[in-house]
Amino acid sequence: MKARDPRSPRRSEERFKTVAQWLAILMLAGLVGMILHKGYADFTTLARQNPGESFWPALARHLLRNLAGG
Repeated sequence: MKARDPRSPRRSEERFKTVAQWLAILMLAGLVGMILHKGYADFTTLARQNPGESFWPALARHLLRNLAGG
């Protein structure tokens, strides 16, 4: 009989941690991408609705109204 390599469970645990870290990084990148996309869409919609000098007060109202995430 062959003796089992005592490092083998540790190696599989390290692989699991590495894969979990990569998945977490990908999910975080997706979340940041969604937030940036939503912000860009809100910003451009607000710019279309309030052209010229009325944009900055409208942006301030929008930000202050949505501080709680609503």
